[in-house]
Amino acid sequence: MNLSEFAEQIVFGSTLDEKLQAPGELNDDQRRGPKVDGLSTPVRPPQLKMHCADGLKNGPGGNAQPPSDAALENEQARGQLLHFLANHELLATELMALVLLKFPEAPAEFRQGVLATLREEQAHTKMYLRRMAECGVEFGTYPLSGQFWRVVEPMQSPLDFVSRLSLTFEQANLDYSLHFAKVFERIGDHKTAAVLQKIYEDEIGHVRHGLHWFRQWKNPELSDWEAYQQALDFPMSPQRGRGPRGAFNREGRRQAGLNDGFIDAMEIYRQSRGRAPSVWWFDPAAEVALAGALSAKDEQLLHQLGVDLELSMVALAKQDDVVLVRRKPTDEFCRHLLDSGFDLPEFVTFDEREKLTERKLHDFSPWAWTPENLRVAKPLTGASHQAAPIWSDRSGEVFRKSWAAERLRGWLGEESLDWFASVDCVGNEVHDLDEVKQALAEFNRRGYESTLFKRDLAASGRGQRRLPCRESMSEADNAWLRAVVAAHNHGDGPLGVDEPELARMLDVSCLWHMPPDAATPTYLGWTRQVVTPGRRYAGTRLGNALRDCDADVKRFLLADRCARIRALVDWLEPRLAEELMTRNFVGYFGVDALVCRDVAGKLRVKPLVELNPRMTMGHVALNLEKRVAPGVDADFRIITITEWQQLSRQVANVPLQQTRDGHWRSGVVQLSEIDQQSKLVPVVLVGEYAT
Repeated sequence: MNLSEFAEQIVFGSTLDEKLQAPGELNDDQRRGPKVDGLSTPVRPPQLKMHCADGLKNGPGGNAQPPSDAALENEQARGQLLHFLANHELLATELMALVLLKFPEAPAEFRQGVLATLREEQAHTKMYLRRMAECGVEFGTYPLSGQFWRVVEPMQSPLDFVSRLSLTFEQANLDYSLHFAKVFERIGDHKTAAVLQKIYEDEIGHVRHGLHWFRQWKNPELSDWEAYQQALDFPMSPQRGRGPRGAFNREGRRQAGLNDGFIDAMEIYRQSRGRAPSVWWFDPAAEVALAGALSAKDEQLLHQLGVDLELSMVALAKQDDVVLVRRKPTDEFCRHLLDSGFDLPEFVTFDEREKLTERKLHDFSPWAWTPENLRVAKPLTGASHQAAPIWSDRSGEVFRKSWAAERLRGWLGEESLDWFASVDCVGNEVHDLDEVKQALAEFNRRGYESTLFKRDLAASGRGQRRLPCRESMSEADNAWLRAVVAAHNHGDGPLGVDEPELARMLDVSCLWHMPPDAATPTYLGWTRQVVTPGRRYAGTRLGNALRDCDADVKRFLLADRCARIRALVDWLEPRLAEELMTRNFVGYFGVDALVCRDVAGKLRVKPLVELNPRMTMGHVALNLEKRVAPGVDADFRIITITEWQQLSRQVANVPLQQTRDGHWRSGVVQLSEIDQQSKLVPVVLVGEYAT
């Protein structure tokens, strides 16, 4: 038998025995076999027919996906995993035979190397089949995926073959085989562990063979990593060359001959394996931009805030998602995020986002839906499963402080809970300096000492100032207000809202998500905010959110399993849902409320201090809290660069302490990279480092 005949027997053989037969000596006649271009599937016996291209969650005969590690204590689950792995080895055997048929003119040394690898893949398949039978599972019991065939078969050159199979799927097996060898060793199945250990050792040689020829054929002006990325067309990507999370095997890759630069890049590379990703991005200018054109100084400031805070989106995005960024994080910082336990998304700069049009996207999750963010999404709408919402003048109303104040006044007048603050606490809409002075006089008559003036379109405590009611405003106050008036577009709504300053005890944020076409929003939870004396958002308490509160405030909020918080949510949700749905609103939103004392010292709740018709740092904090170990206190904080420099000196060389399952116990998690332009730093302070 010659080499071409042997390869034909494997690709076109109708029995498993034909595919796994080990021949004697073969001469390489370098003869092109039957036409194999566009071969949708190798010939197989009926029971081994590939039911799906990418693997089935559920399909004929059961589940094509492997069972979880935790399920492998069960003998049937072990057989199912071995069934999954045996199919991969058989596919590798068939693909190696295919490359021998497609490229008879390839160097003889390459073809002999493929033949040697093919024989080992046959042996691996037999090893899995024997162990699988001992587990009581017959080959063909579960659906068989044809993913490997679908993405490798269209190869146009031997370079394509080594890039797709050797450096991608076989590289991933350096992770999978060693990982499962350790799992089976841990649960006492030494026989299966030995099979996987042997396969792992062989796979090192398979990757080494592919790497040798890859380096022979690639563009010599490109690094291995650059050439590897260039050789893969979507849906293939380096993402498929990595195994399960936490199983990345650096040593096996080094033994295969990959250099450290390639291995480092491989570890942090992210792109969806096939699931249509959501696209996320941060926008600190959402409200401010609605007020009109920004000055060059404001644009520069907001751009820097975007750079400083945009990586916080990793708390919300999943591994297969895309996060649009102004500046890509460095490899070193991505490794820090991985070491901290995050599932890295794919980072794409705003300027490069149009390359996503070649992909299938699921939806968009911007910080806020505004005309500017609709412009960001516009080039990608044709690739997205879900359309972006339609903007109208009414869409912008809910961003205004005056709109929220007007709604709260009406809602409190219609129905109030007996522990709510009175309608007197609601702010007055003002259009000019005279109306500001009138509001101050009115609140003075009601017995308040000071007010908070808030610009109509501002966020996170920016654009507000404390003003005295019982004495004349200072020259600094007057100058600040004159600047607000000068910057305001008088034909575009009120100047702002002036509201009485209450005896504030606690800030609470209630958080929702409104899916497209939903009748009601999904309630996500509540958080306790940390605010500065100047009323700017500084962070969110995680863990025991009320740990430093007065005892009576704790009892007030936590009594009867947080009955008051549940009642607050139930009061707000239908009112907000009605208003938002009429404006075609979709996405995340939150409400800031506060606990205060009235003039008699009794605790009250102002149910709507501000509506945030966008994501908030509270949404980020809710997801970060899931990473904190049970019973451990933590803070999500936005600190200044000066505060970070002081903190970093304290925690230098102090590693993040994590539980066995990856939850944070103690330490500091940095969520942005620092450079000379940085102004703010998002961090999580865990355990003893929490305030």
